[in-house]
Amino acid sequence: MSHSRTSRREFLRALAIAACSGGTAALFPQLRMMGSALANTSSLPGYKALVCVYLAGGNDSWNMLVPFDDARHAVYAEARGGVYNAQSNADGLALGIPTGANVALQKIIDAADASSATNQYFVHPRMADLGALYRANKLAFVANVGTLVKPIVKADYAIAANRPPQLYSHSDQENLWHQGNSLRNSVIGWGGRCGDVVRSSNANQDLSACISISGANRFEIGLSTVPYRMSSNGLSSLSGACNPTPCNGVSATSVRDNALNALLADTYASDFAGEYSRVFARSRDLYNLLKTGLDGTTIVQAFPANNSLASQLLMVAKMIKLSKAQNYASRQIYYVRLGGFDLHSGLMSGGNNDHAALLKLVSDAVSAFWQALAPGDVDAQNEVTLFTASEFARTLQSNGSGSDHAWGGVQFVLGGAVSGGRLYTNGGGPISGFPDQRLDAPNNFSRGQMIPGIGVDQYAATLAQWLGVTSPSDLAAIFPNLANFGSANLGFV
Repeated sequence: MSHSRTSRREFLRALAIAACSGGTAALFPQLRMMGSALANTSSLPGYKALVCVYLAGGNDSWNMLVPFDDARHAVYAEARGGVYNAQSNADGLALGIPTGANVALQKIIDAADASSATNQYFVHPRMADLGALYRANKLAFVANVGTLVKPIVKADYAIAANRPPQLYSHSDQENLWHQGNSLRNSVIGWGGRCGDVVRSSNANQDLSACISISGANRFEIGLSTVPYRMSSNGLSSLSGACNPTPCNGVSATSVRDNALNALLADTYASDFAGEYSRVFARSRDLYNLLKTGLDGTTIVQAFPANNSLASQLLMVAKMIKLSKAQNYASRQIYYVRLGGFDLHSGLMSGGNNDHAALLKLVSDAVSAFWQALAPGDVDAQNEVTLFTASEFARTLQSNGSGSDHAWGGVQFVLGGAVSGGRLYTNGGGPISGFPDQRLDAPNNFSRGQMIPGIGVDQYAATLAQWLGVTSPSDLAAIFPNLANFGSANLGFV
């Protein structure tokens, strides 16, 4: 079947209008998914998945993990303006040391030296479930991690080349976290580059190794990999066409569906139109591949309602279960996201959108996801590693009712393969150990903006190596600044 250039242009124009309106947002997951991977990893054994939980806005993570001993807690509390009390100290941002029954729920001890008072901490009271996972050796904290060009101390900061570009900028620092390095203007993410490496081991080459449940992101874009985008509700179907195609019987829908398939099968003189057609057709093929199986995939574990992160992680659990059952992939990388952490005010307000409420959403969602991975349900606890990321932590010092943009912060990693029950703080650079929280100490600035002791490059490279990206040349290509650091693997997984 052939068509005039005019009819082709009208068809593409109509599709472009539909795309701009959001009606076909799920139909463009595989653009540029061509070419070869960085390395041949066809022999990667078993199944593994990374799940990135991005906390957008800059998580005030120094309230996620707090020193338990009196001496260090006093330093932390002074830097944060005192322990918060709505009546007597509404400007304070510090948490009080847990007492009574809360000690067993919140207190954690770094297994590296359980007898030392300086290895004792407590988690935020709304994250007690994560404390239990830590004590079960399934979760680890990575303290004072952030974007770096190379390890630095305060004296090095004055030289612009020693520090990442555009510090304290949400968009720029998010991009650097997603890139896994501090190179300006890169559009490629470390998750996508890992996808380039590992996708050749996947049985289904049409389904991207990178799957986003939270829209477009730089993290999952590689040289030949673009994320397959879904929503927490699953797959989006075409209106007025057969889903899946082809139709049964004759109807107005089947006529439209047949016409669409004929257009997609046509040969186009324009490279742009031809690629647009191929992307659209590949997207329909993936819908047909996944729809029935995804609809029939059930998760036994209940996930909390009214929790957008939980809804996203529920879809991740379904996709992992389906991918394993159908042998679609041996390596996958997922991306989910929760916003609202840019709390310049109301951080301790006690409302539904304050920091404590956000951390409870994270804890409840991650805990449910972990339970869903258990045997009898998804059965993948030893095969999935979940990790958090956020563009930066926030100032220790209060601005009156919130905190402002800062630098190094705390992340956590969860999974059966994680060396849990540990606090990882030494990045092999000049700043090691849990950071000194005195304002304007040698490792931070006047408002408590921490200079990271661990680079994003090291954090990400550790996760990438667990996934199967182990070639030194691949690691150097994905993380070009990694050679600047003392360790390329932090050992937490």
